[in-house]
Amino acid sequence: MRARPPRRSRRSAQRPAGLRWEPAPDIRARLVRIAAALEFRHVDLPRLAAVRTFGSRANALARIWGLPGIFQFALRQPAWYVVEVIMPDFARLPRAEQDRVLIHELLHIPTTFSGGLRPERSPGFSITSRTVDRLYQLYLARRRRRCRSRPPGL
Repeated sequence: MRARPPRRSRRSAQRPAGLRWEPAPDIRARLVRIAAALEFRHVDLPRLAAVRTFGSRANALARIWGLPGIFQFALRQPAWYVVEVIMPDFARLPRAEQDRVLIHELLHIPTTFSGGLRPERSPGFSITSRTVDRLYQLYLARRRRRCRSRPPGL
């Protein structure tokens, strides 16, 4: 009897052929501005990157990726975090909603900046729309205060 050829999984058959990434320095600048305004001192800003993803079928607007401890050890690298924004869905959002999404992703970075990720809900900590909205309002207030303290013409 002849052996059957190996079965291909549906997942690999559905992977988008045109998946590509590109650096997103403008998104990174926004992440830095948000983290600074919200005083997220645990976020090591030089080790925070941002990319745009095109062609993804993910049911998400953005994702955050951490460099796990085993990779840090093997590559002799410290922890890094990458915020991925999924295009074109992220770009279609109003700027205020984009900022909320970025705040949400930053909340997944643990205070240890270890390369791991905080879950949406855990004892003593939850990433909810209420938390994100409260932080967004704080971000806006601090940006306004900073803009008013600048001398005219700058």
